[in-house]
Amino acid sequence: RYGMTVALDHLDLSVPEGPGNGLLGPNRSCKTTLIQLLTGMRRLTAGHATVLGTDVRALDVRDRQRIGYIAEGQKLPAWMRLDQFEAYLAPLYPTWDFALAKSLRERFGLDARKKLGTLSRGTAMKASLLCALAPRPQLLLMDEPFTGMDALVKDEIVRGLLDTAASDGWTVLLCSHDIAEVEMLVDWIGLLRNGHLMLSESMESLRARLRRVEIVSPSLPDNAVPSGALRVERSGHRVSFYVTTEEDAKQVSALMGSLPEGARVDLQEVPLREAFIAIAGSPAAPPVRTVA
Repeated sequence: RYGMTVALDHLDLSVPEGPGNGLLGPNRSCKTTLIQLLTGMRRLTAGHATVLGTDVRALDVRDRQRIGYIAEGQKLPAWMRLDQFEAYLAPLYPTWDFALAKSLRERFGLDARKKLGTLSRGTAMKASLLCALAPRPQLLLMDEPFTGMDALVKDEIVRGLLDTAASDGWTVLLCSHDIAEVEMLVDWIGLLRNGHLMLSESMESLRARLRRVEIVSPSLPDNAVPSGALRVERSGHRVSFYVTTEEDAKQVSALMGSLPEGARVDLQEVPLREAFIAIAGSPAAPPVRTVA
């Protein structure tokens, strides 16, 4: 809560180990609040949370040394050169990897003698990522890290992140409202809307169960549209909607034999962008789907 305002409400979330985890949500869905709670930067007003097996209210220095954190607009000491900043951070992390820092500096084309305050937005994010990855954290939390970046810079950062995290078996949680960047990075997805968790499952499971349906027929039976359908749109002899369960998809398939001659039923897989719009844009949220 922020005073009388409820930010996160009955949020029950478990993020699996691995580099490919994404938390998607529109602006003001409280993604930043959640990330700051997990880092201990904000205090819980109710409930509990654990990170790497430790209650967030009891994180000590050793716990924090295992957590990396990058956020949009994160401030760096403008008066420091990059090499000075690395030298400042290295003693704070027993696992600081100088060889990895050098490798990332070369990969990102960073000039260690440049002052951090003179770096462009994309270059500053590269520097932040270098400093977050060099300690080889077990958990990397990223809050809207790519906002406003051009495609080439984003691609270079993403490839550097994926290569490093995957090779070491780190867990990464990327929070974003940018559907495209999440889709290319993650195997598991959570969806937040207005502080509520709307789904939590693997991308494979989401793609398997979510379908866009279009029925064109001169007459439609009463049960043509399942009760759990989302974003139902009717226009003349055409009705379109989304189904979110395999049972609803089967119900639609069973209609095909009872429709008049010439009728057409199409069921199509849905890309993540369309799934996000269908679920987040629905007036009534569907039941939370949590799949291990």
